Amino acid sequence: MSKKIFLLSFLILYFIFNPKILPSVNARGADGKCTTDAECQEDIRNAEAMLNKLAKEKDTLSNQIKYINSQVELTRLKISQTENSIRILEIEIADLVVKIDKLDVYLNYLSSILISQINESYKLQKRYPTFMLIFSDKFNKFFEHYKYYEVLQKNNRDSLVNMETARLNYDNQKKEKDLKQQQLAELQSTLDRQNKSLIVQKSSKTSLLEITKNDEVKYQRLKKDAESELATLLAAKFVGKREVKKGEALGIMGNTGYSFGDHLHFGVYELSESNISSWTYANDLDPMPYLNEHGWPMDSPRVTQNWGHTQYSYLYRDGFHHGIDMVSGNKTILSVNDGVAYFYRNAQSSLGNHVKLFHPDGKMTLYLHMQ
Repeated sequence: MSKKIFLLSFLILYFIFNPKILPSVNARGADGKCTTDAECQEDIRNAEAMLNKLAKEKDTLSNQIKYINSQVELTRLKISQTENSIRILEIEIADLVVKIDKLDVYLNYLSSILISQINESYKLQKRYPTFMLIFSDKFNKFFEHYKYYEVLQKNNRDSLVNMETARLNYDNQKKEKDLKQQQLAELQSTLDRQNKSLIVQKSSKTSLLEITKNDEVKYQRLKKDAESELATLLAAKFVGKREVKKGEALGIMGNTGYSFGDHLHFGVYELSESNISSWTYANDLDPMPYLNEHGWPMDSPRVTQNWGHTQYSYLYRDGFHHGIDMVSGNKTILSVNDGVAYFYRNAQSSLGNHVKLFHPDGKMTLYLHMQ
């Protein structure tokens, strides 16, 4: 009986852990897309090299379009890599689910065997108590039952060991499955961000062609306007400061003269009043968490350009929009939180007029383009 149980246990475990042959992912797809991590990494390296090469070339409309096309291609490659990783993880998780289900069945099987063996041992002891057999005239029968009892005891021990091994395997497989599901969720979030980035990059090319009408002169003027925004901000002079309360008016949205029309540029920085001299325009934070927590600086605003890589960020030197642009029917600009407001004026252009507002929580908010 012991040999039969051992053999059956071995066959069940072999059936559970015998590795499945996963679907082949070693050959490129019919469309030439990468299907393995190594292929995707190679394609991504080549695309990044092309992107770096284009970044060093002269900033012309034609080269900018090539650069955006290369960005789109790089993002597509990263999406293929992420999708490939997701596909493999889904296969591995499905395989683990099957193994866990089989282990569950196996644990139930071992439990039933152990219960049966314990019942058999109990019945044997009750039917033939040891002291009765020793003093009976059926001494040979005593040895037969004694040997059988020893076999039952050994089977019990073997079953307990098998159960503990199966339970450990079950726990390990569950932990591995949970880990892979967490990795899958992270990859799906990455894929979502990559798809959104691809949409922005495609719209960037569309807006570039629509705005410039494929005109190099117009493109260079747009670039110059974008650079002027930062130049006039840096050239503005400090004219005074005062304490303000949340919702207090700081000024009126000005006529920027910028190609995309009047707007308020709002930014958030991790900066205290005592460190104002260390402020740099590009060292900003995503403004949305602060806006969601404290409110907006205009009534019912409409966002015209978000923070980060946007459809217009190709116009900026670092390809990144540092803040949020917004407009509103009511041009009054409001403080989003209590603090000390530093006012700056540019005598040449209202494009550079701004307020740096330092808050008790260590944040500084920037309000740019004011009358």
